[in-house]
Amino acid sequence: MTTLKLKRSTISLTDVGSGPVVVLLHGSASSRHQWRKLATQLSERYRVLVPDLHGYGETVLHDRAPPRLSDELGIVLGLADHIGEPFHLVGHSFGGAIALGAARRVHDQLASLTLFEPASFHLLRDAGDTEAWSEIDGIAQQHMGLAWERKLEACADLFMGYWIGIPAWKSMPEERRAAIISCMPKIAFEWRWITLVEDALARYARIDTPTLLLRGSQTRVPPRRVIDLLRNTLPNCRFEEIQGAGHMAPVSHPEPVNAIIAAHLDRHPVDVANAEAA
Repeated sequence: MTTLKLKRSTISLTDVGSGPVVVLLHGSASSRHQWRKLATQLSERYRVLVPDLHGYGETVLHDRAPPRLSDELGIVLGLADHIGEPFHLVGHSFGGAIALGAARRVHDQLASLTLFEPASFHLLRDAGDTEAWSEIDGIAQQHMGLAWERKLEACADLFMGYWIGIPAWKSMPEERRAAIISCMPKIAFEWRWITLVEDALARYARIDTPTLLLRGSQTRVPPRRVIDLLRNTLPNCRFEEIQGAGHMAPVSHPEPVNAIIAAHLDRHPVDVANAEAA
């Protein structure tokens, strides 16, 4: 593990391999270890940087104030400065929302972008998709209410039940369940950011980075509709669906997900020499 020092935090970071750089962002209630298999696979021909987002893994805030959305975006912006050359950016769920938001700011430095069901649910509201927005906003409001009341086990039942189902959630090892339960207050902040952000869908039309959009065929309606919106907005995107998988496909179906991501990266090589000359 290595670290990256930012203004308010020290980011824990896996840094493996050599070659063109790939940055992998994990989802909520997870850590950089979510991408261990993909990082190992890619490290044979890429340098892979995998940070713990705020509130997860070994990343540390330097003050008691809760993290802000700008802090999460700051991880990608800080890495972009640290890398100093074109790189590939991959994000899942909340990490996908961060990747999409950061792409607007660093798209000139991106060789490619990969988004697996980004949690950019505000786009549903802005697009007038009342069905999908009402569903996800209802979950968000319930989650935030339970978290503020410190009913963290009930909060985790709601969150994990929605995304993977109660049987799968209850069958997890107790130690893993306890770690996820402890993340519920941080995820409440994530819901708040996601539901309040006002980036208009049209702004993303400026991202001409070669983009891979991924989703599971069995996913929930809100992330399905977000992918549909992005498919109709991003000018340079392609779409793949993982059959039989849900929102957590990067964890539950890593082999097909990782193979598709790796192929996308290989399809858009980084010419570091030309980038340095420019």
